[in-house]
Amino acid sequence: MPTFRPTEIHQLAIQAKLNYALGARVYDEVFAGFEVLEVAGDELRGWASSEYRAAVIDIHFSAEVARIAQAVLRRPVRRTSFLLRGMKHDTDEQPAWGFDGGSSPPIALFAITSKRRAIMERSKGVRSLRKKLLRSRS
Repeated sequence: MPTFRPTEIHQLAIQAKLNYALGARVYDEVFAGFEVLEVAGDELRGWASSEYRAAVIDIHFSAEVARIAQAVLRRPVRRTSFLLRGMKHDTDEQPAWGFDGGSSPPIALFAITSKRRAIMERSKGVRSLRKKLLRSRS
């Protein structure tokens, strides 16, 4: 499986596009300490500064991260995987879901849909997260 490690320029471009697409407030709350490590096959692997942020990125923003990384890196990205900074992606020593050796962990997938539908879903998810963030500040 071929791997590709993004350069610092790629990393900064991905961060800038995420900041622009999601807004500064959401980006600062969720993506602080975010880093793309590599693209292995069609899976984007990255680090976040906390387990909570890694989970939020995986659950709420994986499609957005994959879309932007695919545009910047010009490589197909179909899955994303984010862990706490410093953890390894390709090891059984630290299973994220507590699986035994026989079963494989679930992989976050996103379906390629029409551009209009993807934009509507993205804005709906971002709006609800923005509301939560704004409420928590008040």
